[in-house]
Amino acid sequence: MAQGYFNSSPPLTTKSQQELEDFLVNILDSVIFCFLHHLLCLSGALASILNIIILSKYGLHETSSILLFSMSVSDLICSIVQPIRKLNCIVAQFDPLLAKNTKFYIGANFFSLPDFFIAISTLHTAVIAVERLIAVCFPLKMLWIFTTYRVKCLVLFIYIYAVVMMMPTLFLGEILWTVDPKTNNTIAEFMFSQFYKSNFHHMNEFMYFALPKLLATFPLALITVCSIIIGYKIVVRRKTTLTQMSSIVSKEVKERKVVKMLLTVCVVNASMFLPTEVINMFFLYSSTLLRPSDSVYFSLRSFYIIIGQIKATVNFIIYITMSSKFELILKEICYCRKKKKKK
Repeated sequence: MAQGYFNSSPPLTTKSQQELEDFLVNILDSVIFCFLHHLLCLSGALASILNIIILSKYGLHETSSILLFSMSVSDLICSIVQPIRKLNCIVAQFDPLLAKNTKFYIGANFFSLPDFFIAISTLHTAVIAVERLIAVCFPLKMLWIFTTYRVKCLVLFIYIYAVVMMMPTLFLGEILWTVDPKTNNTIAEFMFSQFYKSNFHHMNEFMYFALPKLLATFPLALITVCSIIIGYKIVVRRKTTLTQMSSIVSKEVKERKVVKMLLTVCVVNASMFLPTEVINMFFLYSSTLLRPSDSVYFSLRSFYIIIGQIKATVNFIIYITMSSKFELILKEICYCRKKKKKK
């Protein structure tokens, strides 16, 4: 993954084609991925902050509230660290040399950091899907299986699991600082770390085969299967299921509207990450089949980042439009602020 980003690729066919491709990709990267990316990060951060405030006001007494709160925290951190990846495109407007050094420094030290929280968010969605499935299909066992203590432990495990699995990706490269004799400027050069060189084949197998399956493919497949079953239960066997739920399960899932909201979160999140899975498959086979240039590779990578970043804002919209309690708390917060301003 890092190799395609930092190493140079041979020309496609002619120099003019390569120059044209680089020119178009640079425009795309500057206009769309630089501006849009930071705008989405700001939007995602604001949406996540509102989610955290509203869920805190509501109280973390329900298992679903704990999961949504933790996922919002993960989305917030992701929205904060995501702009680091594209910091060089802003710096390039003022100092191209510093932008180049920034790009390599960030690439060597922080390039995979946002992926930690994208994976954590996906795992949260998978747990929500399983929880809703059990609530719909086995309401009598719901409160016994998903207690607040167990869910908190599960949330902690998700963070530890994702960090442990992703940790090796932080040690792929290192920076070598050299002085350009012509300009007498200090230049950063990226080089693969000794750790990566010593475990080259194992690391590639781990990054390209194990990680995508464990942190993306399997969770998304689980979300899809659970969502289909829940949808079937709601549509086809609606009356009996909702009767059982309203008498057994906690207040959070009494209303059918809440079940639909959480189902929508699962379906929308799975649908949004489907393109990223296709892109990951492209990355997996491109090294042997398609051989993309660095610019194309990095642009696809940016597209993957943007899709992941939209999720936080979309989740907030789902909560507001499909949860009356969520909307009510938001209105109360806005009303309190208006009263303070008047005073």
